[in-house]
Amino acid sequence: MTRLVEIITNTLTLKKQVLEVELEDVINSTEGKIEERIDKGLETLKSISDVNNIKQTLESYINNNKNKK
Repeated sequence: MTRLVEIITNTLTLKKQVLEVELEDVINSTEGKIEERIDKGLETLKSISDVNNIKQTLESYINNNKNKK
């Protein structure tokens, strides 16, 4: 795996971890209106899903390139 791919993978992993902490904070928070907390939670979940999809696409790309060699 090239250095660039490793950096991208590590960045995605870190971003997911940060988003998971953010989601936990939103879930445990009692501040603000419930509608705002729900919207923030859903937005954070979408971001986590996006990161997961990107990681899955990258892994597929890596596997396809390994098979071609």
